[in-house]
Amino acid sequence: MVTIMPSLISAEDQQKLDDLYAYIEQEAQQFIGYPCNNLFDYSPLYRFLHYPLNNVGDPYLPGNYHLNTHAFEIEVLDIYSKLTHAPENETWGYMTNGGTEGNMYGLFLARELYPNGVVYYSEDTHYSVDKILRCLKIRSIMIRSLPDGTMDLKDLRETLKVYRDVPPIIFANIGTTMKGAVDDLAGIKQIFQELAINRHYIHGDAALSGMILPFLENPPPWDFQAELDSISVSGHKMIGSPIPCGIVLANKRHVARIAQSVEYIGTLDTTLSGSRNGVSPLFLWYAFKTLKIEGFQRRTRHSLEIADYAIKKLNEIGRKAWRHSHSITVVFERPNLEIAQKWQLAVHKDIAHLIAMPHVTHRQIDAFIVDLIARERMTATPVVCQMIPNIKKTPEGAKFEQITLICPKEVELLPQISQAIADAGINIESFEAISGENTEVIRMAVDHYPQALEVLAQTATHGRLYGQPDLNPSAAMQALAQIPFQSMSATAILVQLEDRPGRLAELTRRIAEAKILPRSLRITHREGGKAIVAIATDHLAETRDLLQDILLC
Repeated sequence: MVTIMPSLISAEDQQKLDDLYAYIEQEAQQFIGYPCNNLFDYSPLYRFLHYPLNNVGDPYLPGNYHLNTHAFEIEVLDIYSKLTHAPENETWGYMTNGGTEGNMYGLFLARELYPNGVVYYSEDTHYSVDKILRCLKIRSIMIRSLPDGTMDLKDLRETLKVYRDVPPIIFANIGTTMKGAVDDLAGIKQIFQELAINRHYIHGDAALSGMILPFLENPPPWDFQAELDSISVSGHKMIGSPIPCGIVLANKRHVARIAQSVEYIGTLDTTLSGSRNGVSPLFLWYAFKTLKIEGFQRRTRHSLEIADYAIKKLNEIGRKAWRHSHSITVVFERPNLEIAQKWQLAVHKDIAHLIAMPHVTHRQIDAFIVDLIARERMTATPVVCQMIPNIKKTPEGAKFEQITLICPKEVELLPQISQAIADAGINIESFEAISGENTEVIRMAVDHYPQALEVLAQTATHGRLYGQPDLNPSAAMQALAQIPFQSMSATAILVQLEDRPGRLAELTRRIAEAKILPRSLRITHREGGKAIVAIATDHLAETRDLLQDILLC
């Protein structure tokens, strides 16, 4: 019998909780830009929150920790296995803390199978994959994307030719983050056949689309029928959950390579996270039992209808909106910062998207359109730059940190950058600007690196967020308010290429012929028919000398 204790917190602390709830309740009304479903009710399961449910170890095997929900987890995995056409008795899986863990697990299995393999992924791949590659220390090459967000198979083919003796590990997008694009798995397999590549691994990131594609007529190839080796699907997205969660499914033979028997828990350790959330399996199980497959089919139809409604309304006001036929992600021209913040829109370079999740309604779309018209009057296209943090050392050996900004050449951000950094009390220890054909590269070393990144990423409206005081940003900070950034941990050199299929393959061939092994090649900027590529190797000086003719810095 559980005894409920009276609240022991002070009135002040209770008010903080009440304020937070009111804030979240209000913000949920303008929640249309991210793939999390807000339409669920798990109150019948709240009684289980009184116990430390922990699904430690392999869900299919008994262990010493009995306060678990393994039986429900297995039921959920069985449902996903059917939805993804996983081979019966040949597939294993577990519930993760979200898509990133599932993707990391797939790439972990691939690395154990092919320790010398190279990961190929498109520039539209989710930002977390770069972090995963650094954690797992896997060599990688970024492949250019086509305008619709799919991987450019011409570029992939030419790049694979350079490393035909190295097993390729393909990180395939089953619905890209910004555009909802599904990579051409049949085309990738065809390339393997053409090049006689028999050793390979394909992991599918189906975070959102993994609960959309099963309910469509004639979806593109996307699951185990397309010969995936592993797949990751999020649970908190289309299904909906108050706690981020997901599933990963993989070939049993691959999982057997990493399994270890652990006496402490009395079972096999086959997962990444060890102790795992035992409540999320109950949520997803309950959703499947109450909605059933028919309910998810209805929700998918609703989301597609809302997406088309949003496209119609956006196009009526000249916003050039579109979506893939198999996606509920609506892509359109990037609005101003105030609109993006209020409606919690994901933005990247010159585009934004809204996602017609099951909780999004016609009324919300109408309110968004009215807001867009009222607040946006001839707003200029936002300046887009990228910041690539690196680590350098002075000749004396003192370590300091460097930030690289890549900007369109016609943009004059130097005064704003310098003033914003100075306003924050940060010293610029060194500074240089290098001009390319269409791009300018600005590099500066600062004494307070985290604060500098925060200043450069800060927006003029962050003061409206819950619990934060008014920031009163300077004019310089407002000028920098729309600069998205991405980070790379390895020191890299930057080269500029023509932005066309096969050009990256030519670059990799040139490096390979010089007997230089790249740790990673990554497209960091595309503009004006040119692409800037960051190259990380263990032989930077030799690589710099080799590529002098295309070197930016």
